[in-house]
Amino acid sequence: MALTSTWLATFLLPFFVCADVPVYGQCGGTGSMCPGNIIGRRGYLDLSCICDDIELDNAIDHDISTGVQYLITFGDSYSQTGFDINSTKPTADNPLGNPSLPGWTASGGLNWVGFLVSQFNDSTLLSYNFAYGGATTDSNIVAPYESSVLSFVDQVTEFSESVASHPSYAPWTAADTLVGVWIGVNDVGNIYYLSNVTDIMNAVMVRYFEQLQIIYDAGARNFFLLSVPPINETPAMLAYADDVRDQEATVIAEYNDLLASGLANFTSTNSGVTAKLIDTSIAFQTAIDDPTAYGAPNATCYDSDGTTCLWYNNYHPGIAINKLVAEEVATSWNGSFF
Repeated sequence: MALTSTWLATFLLPFFVCADVPVYGQCGGTGSMCPGNIIGRRGYLDLSCICDDIELDNAIDHDISTGVQYLITFGDSYSQTGFDINSTKPTADNPLGNPSLPGWTASGGLNWVGFLVSQFNDSTLLSYNFAYGGATTDSNIVAPYESSVLSFVDQVTEFSESVASHPSYAPWTAADTLVGVWIGVNDVGNIYYLSNVTDIMNAVMVRYFEQLQIIYDAGARNFFLLSVPPINETPAMLAYADDVRDQEATVIAEYNDLLASGLANFTSTNSGVTAKLIDTSIAFQTAIDDPTAYGAPNATCYDSDGTTCLWYNNYHPGIAINKLVAEEVATSWNGSFF
């Protein structure tokens, strides 16, 4: 798809957004039902109140043999697997590192990252997934549901302090590494009803592409960005009036247009970049339009098993939609990484 829109954001506007009463609980912060609002490592919120105390394996420093490829990802609970860079590193037999497959996800099982490294990969694909539940792009622009959440900016800082240096445990190169970013669900969801939403999104986009620039400067050249999906069609949002949902849909479209124009600008100003924009609405609508084909009785139910319904809970997609998202990514990189 040709990306020819003009890049609109040219400077960072000093906005800070935190609604006192958000219209919905954030992705990864959907309102804990566990005592003490228990959040696991990497921002995983146990929505079913099975708040197990899980200790990760000790960190292992090891060399990786040649011939492997790397998937480095950033995002929120739509992408999280619970990875801790200071614990067990990924291997061919354990591509997520820690926790092992399927990881700590908000899907009921494998999410799109897990599918990519375990079912769609043509060779060994090791995941370094910095995604954190509840994340926004920059907490200083759009506040997360709690201050401990690692934003996209924070995640890139983690990357810069670890994998960016091409350490012995992850000797990645430009040619063998794919970087994916799926952020924006919480940004859009927390600001779509504000009068200055466009100005805020412009500020968000500046920070978004500043982070991509940091990753590029570390040596990455292959990128894919995932659009904000139709979160206005989640069971949580279906509880609201049509005009509210239409308003959110309009902001989703505006955000995704800014993402497209930003990626076009990023690609044109940085040599050697190969970048794809993944339209996640395709995966979501495929399932929503024909839920029975994916084992669900309808498009609105949710179940924490991740398979009985399309939705894991009232805001997070289950396993089938995650697999469809993974298919979209894999198809876009067919012949190189998948």
